[in-house]
Amino acid sequence: MSKYIRISNALYNEFEAAAKKEKECEFTYLENKDECNMKSKIVKFMNINGSEYMDVENGSRIRLDKIVSFNGEDTKILNHY
Repeated sequence: MSKYIRISNALYNEFEAAAKKEKECEFTYLENKDECNMKSKIVKFMNINGSEYMDVENGSRIRLDKIVSFNGEDTKILNHY
């Protein structure tokens, strides 16, 4: 797997706020260079071997730096330092 690229606090806060509201979210993320789309609620966050992940209600685990769109917003816009 590729090296984890830390996301900004601003982007992490967006994810965390949606999780606290227990709101269904739309994600587009990269999996083996393919874009995957999903709608689900965020269940929890975790750090595994220095990489940050979220578990979502449908049972998937998504690495945070692989998310390219969150609720219709390009994460490059939200991922500012």
